[in-house]
Amino acid sequence: MTDGVQLRVQAEDLMRAEDDEGLLLLVPRLRTDEHWGRMWAPGCAIAAARLGRADEARDFLFEALDGGFFQPELFDGELERAFGAEPDWPQLQAKLTANLPPAPLEIVVWPSLTPKLPLELFRTTPEREEQLRPLLPELSGSSWERAVTLLHWVTDRWEHANDHVGADEDAVDVLRHVDEDGLRFACVEYSTVLSHALNASGIPARRLSLRQRDFHAGWGKGHVVSEAWIDDFGQWVVLDGQNGAYWSFDVAPLSTLELQAALADGRQPALLAADGPMRPDVAAWWFTYFHQVSTTGATWAQPPFVPHFQHELRPSQLLVGSPQDVYPDLAEIGISVDVRGGTAATRFTSRHPYTIGYAVQYDGERHVVDGADPVWPLPTSGGSHAATVAVRTPSGELTPQPLVFRITG
Repeated sequence: MTDGVQLRVQAEDLMRAEDDEGLLLLVPRLRTDEHWGRMWAPGCAIAAARLGRADEARDFLFEALDGGFFQPELFDGELERAFGAEPDWPQLQAKLTANLPPAPLEIVVWPSLTPKLPLELFRTTPEREEQLRPLLPELSGSSWERAVTLLHWVTDRWEHANDHVGADEDAVDVLRHVDEDGLRFACVEYSTVLSHALNASGIPARRLSLRQRDFHAGWGKGHVVSEAWIDDFGQWVVLDGQNGAYWSFDVAPLSTLELQAALADGRQPALLAADGPMRPDVAAWWFTYFHQVSTTGATWAQPPFVPHFQHELRPSQLLVGSPQDVYPDLAEIGISVDVRGGTAATRFTSRHPYTIGYAVQYDGERHVVDGADPVWPLPTSGGSHAATVAVRTPSGELTPQPLVFRITG
């Protein structure tokens, strides 16, 4: 135990035992301790008051006030009992209140992650993605441009046929069967290749199972497509690999949630393929598949849910009541406070699976934060500060999120 620690322990024991004479004997040594103004001066003021040494007590009290003391509650009412009857006690209390220092740092506005279920993508293993990438077409441009290139490439790889690969076979296997064995497959395989290719290209993608109304009976009641998070639009978009198409009311592609809402409202969008819109009657047929939806990791439906498909009992993904639970906004950012070099910093986190870092825009300058160490030291100058932070991906930067903080300098 160091001398300083030993002195503090001794003083605390004397205060606890109300050994006022013993505590005052330590005053010369206690004055050298960094806690003199915050702890020992008010304690000595109480001790001197109890001994009837009023002038000395007030001197100690004013030393405490001048030293920034503001926590009378630490002394369990003893300070009030010692000085509460004095005429200037209200002024002394005001001084105590005024001594409360402002917070050195206040985070006023910050980005946050909306609670969602864990994101599950439909992707193959990293090793198989390495084998898949050389098989893909050359990609360039924005996230959406690369997604459309992959969409039409998959559609043109083979002519549709009602055959399927094994449940454990991935995009590499499907392409091998097509190229080496001359096999042709159905919507499931188009979606498998497209989803795996998108993820291998840094575009988050899932497989989407669609079912028509009354899917428990009859045949041909299901269709399988893909959905991808497109950084350009900041949303999930439906991509139909079999038809090489996506849905739209004008130019922007639609999400699964938008398509289900349109189906419920009786508003049919256009189904846009590489060579233009499909015939309205053809599009109308494909549109009916959005009655019931299951994505990678989750199935959503309003009760009751029917676990039969085309006369057979089928397992489901995790049942959820709201599709919002499984559609995270991958532009969202979470922050926590870190400490770097003795100063405050912010640590960023994102749900985007292909985050490579963050971009902070502050005071007219852009700061690039590496995803391997996503920490941005806050400026130390006093005052209010406003910044934005955006997720960085291989496709670019997502929607900036606000960050406002205040520093007392």
